[in-house]
This record gives sequence, C-alpha cells and structure tokens, in this order.
Amino acid sequence: MNVLRAPSPVRGVADVGGRVRRMPWLLETLGVLAAIAALLPAFARLADIADRDTRFADPGFWVEGLPQPTLPAVCKDHAAAADPLLVERLCAGTALRPERAVPRRLPPVLDEALARAGQAFLQPVQQAGQRVQALQLRQREGLGELRELSDTIGAIEARTRPFVERYELAGVDVRGPAPLVCADYAVGSALADAGHDDIARANALLLVAAALDGHAATESLADVAALPAAKLPAVCNGRSLAQAVSAAAGLMHDARQSLASSRKNEAMRTLLGTAGPQWAAAMLLGFALLVWSRRGVPPSRGAACALGLWAVAGWAARVPWPLAAHRAFEPMRVDTPFDSPPSGWALVLLGVAILWLMASLARPRATPTPQAPSSRLGYPGLVLATGLGWLLLLDLSAHGHAGNRYLGLYHQGHLWLGMAVFSMLLFLRQPIARGLAWSLSVAGEAGRAAWRRLGPGMGVAVAAALTAALLVLFALALSNMRQLTSELGRVWVIVGAAWFFFLRGDPLAQRLARSGGAGRSALRYLWPLLFVAGVLVAFMLLTRDMGPLLIACYASGALLGASVAAWWHERSGGTASAFLFAVALFAAWIGLTTAALFKAGSLDAVTAARLESLAVPFASTNDQLALVSWFQHATPAEGFGIGAVPWCGHASAGGCGGVPAQIHSDYTLTAIAGVFGPVAAWTAAIACAFWLHRLVRHHGRVTRGEPRWLRSAGGVLADDQAFLSWICVAWVVLTLCQLAVTVAGNLAVLPLTGVTFPFVSFGMTSLLVNMAFLALSLQVDVPPREDA
Repeated sequence: MNVLRAPSPVRGVADVGGRVRRMPWLLETLGVLAAIAALLPAFARLADIADRDTRFADPGFWVEGLPQPTLPAVCKDHAAAADPLLVERLCAGTALRPERAVPRRLPPVLDEALARAGQAFLQPVQQAGQRVQALQLRQREGLGELRELSDTIGAIEARTRPFVERYELAGVDVRGPAPLVCADYAVGSALADAGHDDIARANALLLVAAALDGHAATESLADVAALPAAKLPAVCNGRSLAQAVSAAAGLMHDARQSLASSRKNEAMRTLLGTAGPQWAAAMLLGFALLVWSRRGVPPSRGAACALGLWAVAGWAARVPWPLAAHRAFEPMRVDTPFDSPPSGWALVLLGVAILWLMASLARPRATPTPQAPSSRLGYPGLVLATGLGWLLLLDLSAHGHAGNRYLGLYHQGHLWLGMAVFSMLLFLRQPIARGLAWSLSVAGEAGRAAWRRLGPGMGVAVAAALTAALLVLFALALSNMRQLTSELGRVWVIVGAAWFFFLRGDPLAQRLARSGGAGRSALRYLWPLLFVAGVLVAFMLLTRDMGPLLIACYASGALLGASVAAWWHERSGGTASAFLFAVALFAAWIGLTTAALFKAGSLDAVTAARLESLAVPFASTNDQLALVSWFQHATPAEGFGIGAVPWCGHASAGGCGGVPAQIHSDYTLTAIAGVFGPVAAWTAAIACAFWLHRLVRHHGRVTRGEPRWLRSAGGVLADDQAFLSWICVAWVVLTLCQLAVTVAGNLAVLPLTGVTFPFVSFGMTSLLVNMAFLALSLQVDVPPREDA
C-alpha cells in the first residue's frame, strides 16, 4: 500500500506532532454562561420598553376588497420609458411593449385601482359607524340594557380609532388614506404638466403601481429614482412625492397582509417579552448537543435526535416556519395555548426524526473517531454573535422603520433553522468528510480517465463546453435569487480552493511545480485554482451579483498568494522567501482589485450608483451613505442605548428618514455603533476576526492537510480530517474578507456591496451557510497516537 507522506509545502496546516488536548467542557460552559449573562439584561431592557408606539397593536379590522395587482399591466405598457433600475427591480419577467409616449393622465387601470383601494379602506370604518348608529338608536328607544349597549359602542369605537390612525383616515379626503390620496393627486398633476420628461413621469407611474401592489422595493426605489416635481395638497402633510409613494406602499402592503399582520403583531408582542429566555434556551440546547456529539454517538442516531429536539423546541417556542412562501406566518404551534396542536411542518420534522432514529437503531453501531473542540472560544463566540444580532433586529423591529417591524420575528425562524442545521452537522461532520473526499476523488479519477481518452485538445473543448452549459443553466434558473447565488458562489470557491490545497502535497503536484521553466510550471501548478476563480467570475457576471464577486476577488488574492508560495517552496525550498512572496503578492492583488473596482465599476449600473454615492454622498441620488455618515457622527461614544436609537432621525411622523431601511443587513456595523457605541462596534468587528482565526488555529495540530493514511489500533485509516480542515480554512478566509468589505463599506472606504456581517446581520441563506461551515470547523478529529 502506497503511503503519502510528503511534507506540507504550506505552513497553514503544520505542527503535525502536536495533539489537540481534550479541553475541559467546564471552560466552554463558563464561556457560554458568561455570554448569555452579558446579553440577557439588554433583552430585559428591550422587553420593558417594547411597543411603546403601539406599532404592534391589533387594529381590530381587516381590509377586504383591495384591487388585483396592477404593476404587471403598467410595466407592460409604460416601463420601456422608465429608469432601467426600476424596470429591473419591478418589471422582471414582464414582456414590455415598444417605447411610446407616457400618457398625460393616469391610465384607467391605475385610476380604477386607486378608487377601489380607497373604498376598501373606508368600508370597515363606514360599517363600524353604521353599527354604532344602530346601537345608539336602540339606546334612545330604550331597547336593551343601556350599560351593555354603551360598552358595545365603546368597544367598537376603541377598535375603530387605531384603524383610522394607522391608515390615516381621519380629517382627510373621503377617497381613502392620506398617503394614497396624496400619491394619486401628485402623480396625476405631474403627468398633466408638460414640463416633465418621459422618464420621470414613467418612473412615477411604475412607483404608484408598485405602491398599490405593496411591493417591498418601492421605498428604496423611490429614494433613488428621478421623479417629477409636483404641487402637493394639504392632505400630503408635508410629504414629497417619493415619501407619499413610500408611505402608500407601506400601508397597502400592511392592508393586503392585515389578517396575517394581526397574527404577526400578536406573535411580536409575545416575542419582545420572551426573546431573551428563548435565545438563552436555544443556545443551551445547542451546547448540550455539541458536548454530546463528542461522546462517541453514532452520527445518524445523534442527528436524528437533534432534529427531533429542535422540532419540539420549535413547537414550544411557537417558531414561525422560516421557509414559508412570501414570509407568511405559519407558526409551528397553531395557537398560543400549549394544548394547541403542532403545525404540519412540526409533525413532518418530528416524524422524519423518529423514522431516522429507528433506522439508525436497526443498523450496527459504528464507532466514530474521537473529537475535540478546535477552540474553547468557538461556541461562546457563536452565542455572543447570534444574541447581538437578534437583539439589534428586535430593536429595529420595535423602534425602527415600520417596514422592518417583523424582522425579529422572521429571524426567530432563521435562528431556529440555523441552530437545527448546526446541531445535525455536528454529528454528521465525519460522514460528510468521508463522502466529500470519496466523491471528489472519484470525480478526479473520472476526469483524468476522460482526459486520457479524449486527448488534451478535445478534453479542453469538452470541459469548456460542459462548464459553459452548466453556467448558463444555473444563471437562467437563479437569475432573480441573489441571496442564493451569492452563497452558491461562496461554496464553490470554498470547496474548489480546499480541493486544490488538499492535493498540493500529492507527488504529481510536486513534480508539476518543479518541472519546466518557472512560468510554465507555475501555470501548470495553479491552473485548477484559476479555473475555480474563472467559473466564479462567469457565474457572478451572468447572474449580475457583484457583491460576492468583489469578496471573492479579495479572497482570491489570499488563496493565490498561498498557492504561489507553495509553488515557490516546492521549487526553491525556501520558507521565509515563500512567505514574503505571498504577502507581497496579496498586497499587490488588493491594490489592483480596488483600482479595477473604481475604474471599471461604472460598467454596471448598480455599482456605478454606489460608486457615485461613495464619491459624493451628499449630492448623490442615493443618499444612503450620507445618512449613515450622519448617523455615525451623531452617535455618542457610549451609544444611544436599547430603545433610544434614532433609527428614524428627526423625520416627521409620516416617514422614517434616519437610516437606510436595509441597515439590518448592509449597515450592521453602524447599527451596533448606534446601540452600543463606536468602540463596541469596532470591538465586535475585531473580536469576530479573532474568533474566526481561533476556529482553525488548531486544525494544523491534527492533520498535515494532504492525502495520507493513519495507523490506529483497528488498522489503517484515511485522514478524513485533512480535506475538511482545508474547507474550514477556505471558509474562514472568505468570511474574513466579507467582514473586511462590510466594515469598509460602512466607513465609506469601499462602495457598499450588499454583504452581511457574519452571524449578526439579517439573512437566512447567509446564516445557514455560515452555521453549516461553523459546525464543520468547531471540532476536529483526534488522530491516533501513531500515523503510518
């Protein structure tokens, strides 16, 4: 049997003679308890002041009879003359008619929809008024118990008042809510004015149609779109056209979701008071499963138990199902009382867990390799990050922009699902490591066999054709799912880079590094990594997802520097020179990538707008960076504190102009600074970088990071930890670059790329992917005492 014992050319996975000690679980327990104790008072503070503006109050009425969506018809007839950014965000998938003159009055479809929407809002109030009049008539005629009639009238009026205030139906035109009437009047007058160009008027038509449909992107687009100036009546209450359209979109979305919103409001009122204990209980359950996964539990048995426990936890906490379409509220317990039955999804998960457990009990027990924590700070760091993120989202829900009022509720489901995935992968990490190494080995052998059969020329042509076909297929299928394409790009780079570095100790790779001239041998050695980077660039360009592309470009510098250092080490044997070569190459790569971003970024419309915002934030059409800069300068050194952050600035009651609405994802660093102060925000960023490094620091003590065999008491085993460790290192590199780009975007050093602060920002897909990789990184296999 051939044994691969070539020394590692890169010191990223070194110190083979060391061994990871079994760190006492008591130290981890103390770290977890300290992290929980540090944040629980902040959760309690939030519970004391939650819902002070009654944004989660139940209006007592549901809006029925709203018009059907009008945006597709307006897009079809008038989008050809509008701003391309609006067309991309609002009219994707709609066949547009050839460009024609924008009408001088509202199209009939919009006019009728506005009238019908206004009547739908007025109908509950009119019905309530008629009911009150009938009861008052009975009072005057002495029919029925007077006290009972008075109580009924008071209850109806008490329910009507919040509805009237919420939808601004008091003291305005009888046609409907103030923002809707204002937007109707303003757009109508703007269309009639011949002094405005077609683009501005077409933009106004699209935004009014989007507002009628309650489209989520209306507000952000109204802030950046070119809109015509219009004389606004008193009913607008000082709003501009953009503010009126944004407010109309918010109330229409709320009205279309009024019944669901009532259930969400009830859940939010409960969650604001119980979020702290729920988060602490979830973290303790995850920690218990983490400790149990190190006790030699068979992988399938442990994963099945973890799934069942999280299903029960979801039922107990009444967690909303995170995969529901259109953010529908589908709690895992149907009603609030504990005797309420579980939802269908909870029963499905519990049934799968039971069947999985029964199947695992029927099979012979396989003894897994002993495991140890990669860092005693690993899980406590996760506790702090998830607690900080949920705390920020709850504060934004309770006191920030009204459109974000359910962020904390949505994140409850995201966090539950992320912890469930994390816990199951703790048990399945060893089978996953073996499966990845085996499948990629088979794929590599199949590729080499096909290469020998087809020959170099035909092999390259076939590989290029298959790659292009798969790229186009994925791009067409996922073109409007940027959250998914971003994470798929990350996973591709992580696995591809890990596979390259995993095989860099193979004798064939070493011969390639030493053979031929320097340039030729470097190219032959690096071409797999260049292929991974090329596929990523093509995929991101096809899907027009530029944020992950920038992060991948920066991370590619680190990976390329390490690979070139490995090549130089194989050729010359020098360690110090290889290290200096890698550092110099990485620094040059960062400079070139940043220069290319500022030079070529204008080729993409979205990137060009963000570059303009970076260059002239106070004069740009996109004022988000200006708002963030103002917010950062206005924040005191100790932060504003829980519940006191001016998320809406000093805007009037009709709007929220303090910080961008997406502060929960793009500007998380600024949000941390607003609540806890700039020092705390920088501490969080630096601590996150330090924590990520600690996760992989000890991986080099248990593996060389190359294909080899290990001798144990039971025989000779493959080193399954090697490839898994490279995956963890590649994930940490990309995540550190993501963190750096996020911080730079908040500080106006780089244009904002739409990427999240790891484990803290809002976003289900990003959280799930990071949780999965964290589960693979948090523990390492303890190698046998002797290796072959």
